Amino acid sequence: MQGIVIPISMVPGNSIIHRMNPLPKLAWSLGILALAFATRNPAVLGAAFFIGLILVLVAQVGKAYLKVVMILFPISLTLITLQSIAPAFPPPWTPIVGFGPFTIYQEGIYSGISMLLRIFSMTTWAMVTIMTSHPSDIFTSLKRIGMPYSLNFILVMTLQLIPILQSEFGIVLNAQKSRAMKGTGFGAILPSMVPVFVGAIERVQQLSISLESRAFGSTGQKTSYRQVRMTFWDIALLVIGVLVTGSTTYWVIVDRTLDWSDTLVFHPVFAISLVIFATLGFLTFFVLALRQVLKA
Repeated sequence: MQGIVIPISMVPGNSIIHRMNPLPKLAWSLGILALAFATRNPAVLGAAFFIGLILVLVAQVGKAYLKVVMILFPISLTLITLQSIAPAFPPPWTPIVGFGPFTIYQEGIYSGISMLLRIFSMTTWAMVTIMTSHPSDIFTSLKRIGMPYSLNFILVMTLQLIPILQSEFGIVLNAQKSRAMKGTGFGAILPSMVPVFVGAIERVQQLSISLESRAFGSTGQKTSYRQVRMTFWDIALLVIGVLVTGSTTYWVIVDRTLDWSDTLVFHPVFAISLVIFATLGFLTFFVLALRQVLKA
C-alpha cells in the first residue's frame, strides 16, 4: 500500500460550485447532516445522496470523490450484514428468511440501508464543500459572520494539516523503500509513524513561533490575503439552504408516516441477495488488504 491518501483537501477547479462563497455550501452541508440524523426514511436519504452526486459531477471532483468512496463503501457494507441479523430496533423483530444459522429481519434490512444512505449522503455533501472551498476562504467567510477567531483557526488548520501529513507519509514511505526497507503494506506504516509525528511536532513548534510573531490573539481588525465576496446569489442560496433543510428536517421529525420500517416489506430474494452482496463485498476488500500486508 503506497501510502493511504484520502483527498480531504481542495481540488482545484473553476466550476460554478468552486466560485460560490463557502457559507452557502457549509449551510447546505450542515443542513443535510441534521436531516440525515433526523430520519431513517431511505427515500429522503437517497434523494439527498443523489443530489449530492449531481453536485459532485457539476463540481468535476468525481475522481477525488471516488477515492473516498472506495475506502468507505466496503467498510459500510458491513452495516447491512450486521444490521440484517441484529437490527438496531427494539424487539420483537419481523423475520424475512433464514440464512444459514442466522435469520434476516425486516427491520435489519431497513436499518442497514438507511445507515448506508445516511453515511453517503453526509459524506457526499461534506466532500463537495471541502473539495471546492479553499481553507482560507472558509476562514475569512466564518470570520465575517462572527465565529471566534481561535475556533476558526483550529478548523482551518485541521483541513490544511491533514493533506500535509498524508504527503509526508508518502515521502517517508518512499524514503524507506529507497533504503531497501518496506515501502508498501501496513507493515511499512508503523515505522513511518515516528518520523512523521516528529515532523508534525516540529511543524507545530514552527507554527506557534509564526503565530506569536504575527500577534495571534491580539485585539483589532484581522485581515486576510484572500478576499471572498458574498454575492446576491450566494445570499439567496444560503437562505434557501437554511429554509429547505430546516423545513425538511422538521417535516421528517413530525410526520410519523415517513417511518416505513413497519410498512416497507422486503422480498426474501432481495434480502438474501443484498446480504450476500454486502458480505462478499467486504470479504473481497478484506482479502485484498490482507494480500497487500502479506506481500509487504
